[in-house]
Amino acid sequence: MTKPILLSFCLLFAVGSLLPAQSALWSVDSYPDEPGLQMRMAPMLPRIAAEGFAQRSLANSKCPDTGLPVKTWAVKGETIYSPYTGRAYQQGDTGYFGPKARNEEGEISAFGGDPLKYELQSATAQLLLHPGDALARGFLSIPGNLRQQYHFACNNWARFYPYLADEMGEDWKARFHDAVADYEETRRPSDGNREYAPMSHPHDLVGEEGTLLGGNTIDGGTENHKTMWRTSCMVYSQWMPEGTKISGYDLPEAETRVRAFLTEYAERMLQTGNGEYDSQIYYPYSIEGYMNLYDFAQKPEDRALAKFTLDYYFATTALKLVDGHIAGGMKRGYLPKGEPDKMEKLFWGYFDDVSRDMSEAVTTVHQATTRYRPNTIISKIARGEVALPYEARMTRPFYHMDRKNGFQESFYRSHTFGLGNVYMSIVDNPNQQMVWSLIVEGEDGPLGFTGGQPLRLTTSGHSPYTQTLHSKNTLLLLSAPSELDEKQHPDFQISDQRINPWHLPDSAQAREFELANRWKYATEPLQPVSAPAEDELEAFWEQKKYSAASWLLIPKQMELAKETDRQLIWKAPNTWVAVWPVGTDYFMINASAEAIAKVKDKTWRSVLEQYIVLVVTGQQSGYALEVLEGAGHPDLNAVLASLKTADLETQGLKKTKTLTYQSTLGEKLEMTYRPDRLKAYGRIDGTPLDFENWAGGAVYESPYLRIKEGVMEVEDGTDGYRVFFRDGQPVYELLNEKND
Repeated sequence: MTKPILLSFCLLFAVGSLLPAQSALWSVDSYPDEPGLQMRMAPMLPRIAAEGFAQRSLANSKCPDTGLPVKTWAVKGETIYSPYTGRAYQQGDTGYFGPKARNEEGEISAFGGDPLKYELQSATAQLLLHPGDALARGFLSIPGNLRQQYHFACNNWARFYPYLADEMGEDWKARFHDAVADYEETRRPSDGNREYAPMSHPHDLVGEEGTLLGGNTIDGGTENHKTMWRTSCMVYSQWMPEGTKISGYDLPEAETRVRAFLTEYAERMLQTGNGEYDSQIYYPYSIEGYMNLYDFAQKPEDRALAKFTLDYYFATTALKLVDGHIAGGMKRGYLPKGEPDKMEKLFWGYFDDVSRDMSEAVTTVHQATTRYRPNTIISKIARGEVALPYEARMTRPFYHMDRKNGFQESFYRSHTFGLGNVYMSIVDNPNQQMVWSLIVEGEDGPLGFTGGQPLRLTTSGHSPYTQTLHSKNTLLLLSAPSELDEKQHPDFQISDQRINPWHLPDSAQAREFELANRWKYATEPLQPVSAPAEDELEAFWEQKKYSAASWLLIPKQMELAKETDRQLIWKAPNTWVAVWPVGTDYFMINASAEAIAKVKDKTWRSVLEQYIVLVVTGQQSGYALEVLEGAGHPDLNAVLASLKTADLETQGLKKTKTLTYQSTLGEKLEMTYRPDRLKAYGRIDGTPLDFENWAGGAVYESPYLRIKEGVMEVEDGTDGYRVFFRDGQPVYELLNEKND
């Protein structure tokens, strides 16, 4: 087999498409900014190597004489010596990532957690730059590192092996093959306190037939976990020598099984969409797995499958991209942070369309060395080089893609912002579900807004007390008590369609989660909500989980341009955000640095550092939010003139739980809160929202991306292509000319 060739520091070269010449529109060599990408990636391997390795997995302890930290390659109970005083003492608990066991030869045979999720990238970069580096070679020869084939680690090993296995020598390869051959997982190394929670059975690199991506719905891994395992398995199956095994399977059987999983997943995305959609947190890892497959697949059909899946990820996120961040709903995601996250760096590398200073950014070995490129049409959508504004509607499946149109999303992309919302059907992934978000272009990074009843106490997450209505540049939000009361429904069953019309069977979601959480707001004593003093911030956070209130997180970079008794107007560099609180009262928490430093809870401290928290109080609370472009509103007077045409009616709120808003774009939004459901009843200009026939039955419906009945169409307003599957392979075709 052919060993990959490294040119300079990176594998950065334009590759000829395997597709016919007339099909270059969708091929990787149609990517429009190859010189820019090479310039951005040129310093990456040295930067990645400089992040270091062989540190995270050291054992932690303290010198008994000085109290200073000590880090060693020690297992609990072993004698170590203080580097400060020479005192001998016993190693205690080694920490989450530290060494856990030794083999008969005295080598470390197991580590805690999954340290190679982080450190294998740096060690790989170091060896690509300096193949003889003794520390990196020794570190990656530790048995406890070789046997780390959990999702994130194998994603890195599958990049390392084709590049560097031969450099490591035959003995190393034999030991690596043995580790892969025996690998199965009985723990969850990336799940913190849940690391050793019971599992239904051991899981492995190959996966089990009859399941999505080879993993069951209980503990077989989340979507990104499974894509990492399966793509790594496919790379191993085509690069390891004949006679070796993967998790006990012969290579041909492992390859055949995994190819079927990956093909079914790709085909199903064109029928239902993917369950872990637009995940700002975990898409980078799935993308890395498919980059491995694209670059190292020995068979053209596997490389074509990897390319299609990468195209799908990038086309669908490009549609919602604003200032380098995914706007709107996300299955697993958060708002932008003070530093660019992994997905923002990935977008910057390819599209270079961000407001942050990325001159010191560090991406990944995968992006710095891959031959994959988003094609020219995807790149234009990602950079907003299409006609704006536009609207999109998407149907989202339940997590395991076993039921389509489980959730419905609406999205609006304007010149300087994106606003999107998901209509929830079940309480699903409650801690990481980004139900709605507004992303606004900033001057040094994207500015993110979201909010709702604060049950989850995070910058994302779904409270079952909050319902939303969205159209174009406007969002209505209400939080109120539920009518699900155990006394009122003594014969409640999970299958009761009247009370719980949707439930995801056989999933990690607790079957009673919705019922157990929906009546607390209504029946528990409600504490008065009032603005906390700065020395009461910690207590406020802990006490308000079930409070009768709706929160709105506002980036601290925003300027409060005007506040009246019923309206607040915030200014970004090129965007205005108007907010009408709905409730008995409201207040804002804009804590000082001194007060924030005293907050112990890390999540709350992070919120206070980055956001002003608008708290709207009341048994029925919420807000109307409308976003205006700066281009048409050069100053506050222009904004106020436009807002004179807007009108918020709350007269029906107490009696019928109805909120009505007339937007500056002339739309009339009517929202009626439904306490026995998770979705509000909504009407836009008198037309009810049709959740059953959302997006006309399509997975995506927009001017630039359409997915329906197994066909994906991608265009920029002038040129475009379609892709579908035939006999398990993606087939690309040009769309008809617009003037035909």
